[in-house]
Amino acid sequence: MATCHITGFLSVIGGILGPFHNASLCVLLLVIVKYKKSDEYIRDKIEPFLHAVPWLIAFGWYIFSLVMGNINPNGGGSCHSTPYNPPHCYGMENGS
Repeated sequence: MATCHITGFLSVIGGILGPFHNASLCVLLLVIVKYKKSDEYIRDKIEPFLHAVPWLIAFGWYIFSLVMGNINPNGGGSCHSTPYNPPHCYGMENGS
């Protein structure tokens, strides 16, 4: 199960971190081009958030998924943040 947690970690981090870093680059370009802020202002005021926020969201999502037990095999040889629904439990909530 440790291997599943490692692959789930890489999957969640890669799947969330990429789009959020892309959004950070878009915000950075917006600040540079439209608002014409100086390099010092960007380095001191904006850049720490552009690095910290994507990592915090990605790690928060992984930790939440791990605590809730949602890092499970998906049947394709890898593990992702998916709920655990074994096939023998379908219909059990109806009492059948």
